[in-house]
Amino acid sequence: MNTTISPISGSRALPPYPDGWYGVAFSGDLRPGGVLRRRLMGEDVVLYRTRRGLTRAVRPYCPHLGAHLGHGSTVEGENLVCPFHRFAFAVDGTCVATGNGAPPPRTGLEHLEICEIDGIVLVWWDAAGGPPRWKVPPVMADGFPAPIRRFHRLTAHPQDIVENTVDMGHFTALHGYRSARIRELDFDGASMRADVVTRRGFPPLGALEFCFVARAYGLGVNSARGVVPSLGLEVQAFFLQTPTDPGELEFRALLALRLTRPRRPKLLACPAAWLATRVIGPTMWADVREDFPIWNNRGYLRRPRLAGGDGPITPYRRWAAQFYTEADAAPASRIQEKVACELS
Repeated sequence: MNTTISPISGSRALPPYPDGWYGVAFSGDLRPGGVLRRRLMGEDVVLYRTRRGLTRAVRPYCPHLGAHLGHGSTVEGENLVCPFHRFAFAVDGTCVATGNGAPPPRTGLEHLEICEIDGIVLVWWDAAGGPPRWKVPPVMADGFPAPIRRFHRLTAHPQDIVENTVDMGHFTALHGYRSARIRELDFDGASMRADVVTRRGFPPLGALEFCFVARAYGLGVNSARGVVPSLGLEVQAFFLQTPTDPGELEFRALLALRLTRPRRPKLLACPAAWLATRVIGPTMWADVREDFPIWNNRGYLRRPRLAGGDGPITPYRRWAAQFYTEADAAPASRIQEKVACELS
């Protein structure tokens, strides 16, 4: 008997926009006095930084006559000025001036919650319009050189990207690692922590043990901090996957390395770390790029036929369900789960 299995399109099987924090710009892209237009969850968002350095994110249309603030607005002092009739808005969103000197109407801009962490501007998005339910802590440690930055547009879903953290099978099958297993996996509210040990190829040295701890804060932010013990090589990475429209997202990343052995004088440590980041970093980034064709063309199966060595896909998906307002999942504060895994 022949059996036909039809995959389910990812964009149809999962709500396209999970609640959470999402990276919308590198901090360096938004200078004092600058205005940026970004896509977020099927809508435009306008970012601006005041002359004193305050960062704001607002809905795009001027409440006066609907001009798009992302096309031609300017920052004058601490105010955002509309390009159409030069209505000015203070940092709290209040309209404080009009272009013709008339008293300003009692109106204002709608703000989105915003924060800056490790050189990334993040905006909170919630399907029900609620306030942030968790914070994202800094993830990039001191003592590393300036990271390399990467930006890509993908036709992917953020849940699939974070799922790679616990998908042990893909480390060997896709990336060619010699082995991969999770030593410990923790879910705590909106955060996930996975302690992973692998053996990765480092030509011409062969396969070396590579241990890393991956963390996720919702489905829009994840990071990794790892070490190759035999080389004294440490690596840290910050990944942000931001849906722009259904089935489409922007992927931003920061990656930095340093060498801790043999111990070097401070005079040499910084150049060595800078060199490691620029030389070894791209080879490690190549691992991430290998996932792009999979993410770009992947379907979502609600009941995947899992096999030994896949990793804790099912616990991960139970945790991820809380970020979809439509799913009526348990609130983040109620999700407490610890899974200890030994996977080959």
